[in-house]
Amino acid sequence: MKRLIIIFLVLMGFLFFLMLIIIWNNNRYEDKMIENVSIKCNIEDIKYINKYNDCYIVIDDNSLYLIDSNYKIISEMDKNLLYENTKNYDIIYRNGKLLYSDDIYKDGNLIYRYYDIYSYEMIDEILIGGN
Repeated sequence: MKRLIIIFLVLMGFLFFLMLIIIWNNNRYEDKMIENVSIKCNIEDIKYINKYNDCYIVIDDNSLYLIDSNYKIISEMDKNLLYENTKNYDIIYRNGKLLYSDDIYKDGNLIYRYYDIYSYEMIDEILIGGN
């Protein structure tokens, strides 16, 4: 019986250790993205970063950058042109446009809402799993 308890405790400790490693790696994901983009694109003081499809959307103190997967800057715009993102929506690049994206789970349905990055007006809404 003691042997069974010891084996159980060792397995629980091992699973806890694996869980800590996974959490640590997950927390390092954004830090690694910021480090790679800042080194390869020479952008400092990154305030926001998001990878969507094959593009990075990066905001520093003054500008918003759209960067491809090869770390080539596709476009750069002044951050002051953007509508203030009061609800902390993610910024994505979809159909050739930069958009704010929000996903809502409501009444058993997943709803994606896309807002114009300059005016904050809703451009599109996609209902998944609904009627």
